Amino acid sequence: MTLEELQKCLDVLGVVIEYKLRFPDGHTRDSQENHELLLEKLALMETELGAARKTSEFLKKSLRDIRTDLSSAVGYAELGGKHCPKAEEYFDKLQTVHAKMDAKIAHALGEEPAEESEPEEPENVEALVGKRVLVADDNELNREILKEVLVEYGLLVEEATNGREAVEAVKRNEPSYYDFILMDIEMAVMDGYEATSKIRSLPNRIRANIPIIALTVNTIPEDRERAISIGMDDFIAKPANSARLLRSLVKFL
Repeated sequence: MTLEELQKCLDVLGVVIEYKLRFPDGHTRDSQENHELLLEKLALMETELGAARKTSEFLKKSLRDIRTDLSSAVGYAELGGKHCPKAEEYFDKLQTVHAKMDAKIAHALGEEPAEESEPEEPENVEALVGKRVLVADDNELNREILKEVLVEYGLLVEEATNGREAVEAVKRNEPSYYDFILMDIEMAVMDGYEATSKIRSLPNRIRANIPIIALTVNTIPEDRERAISIGMDDFIAKPANSARLLRSLVKFL
């Protein structure tokens, strides 16, 4: 598989996610066809993954791009299932594909992800009602997915499209305005590492100590260690399990 062909696969998947799944308005036939189309594209990418793994550093970035697209697909398909219950069958298949592909990508990148049991929703989740969270992610789809989950549990959500916007939002508002920040690591303009470092260096201690939770598809130990050393308080792999996310937020109340 050439690099150009791999990029075409990524482009096709992006189109499917962005347009085909954007309006799961309850039309069962359309939703089923959309999910089937997405599964076909993922199957093609899985078939080609073995050959693609032979490339070098560019491959690693490409694999991470695939993982990001898979993460977004799973999250948005879950939202689509809420509007079209009969599409749940296709969401289940997509989850299976995601798990298989993520394991292969992890192996190709030399990762050894730890086995984690399915987290349970925290008992005191009601304490999150009315808390304000800033979601910093340069992917609109990811922000939409996170917002849907957080709003459902009563949180107030604001968005930043890159790290620079996140820093400016923290500086612009009152010191205790945000209760949490969900910070993507890989962002254009300013990444999550630099944004976190700038927030931690703010002169006002309340602003500087806002809990910051890293969100990333890259889960190798070095990424986690760097996130913690730079001043992030927790580290969650994408796609973020809602229970795992809520448990992290509750921990910092």
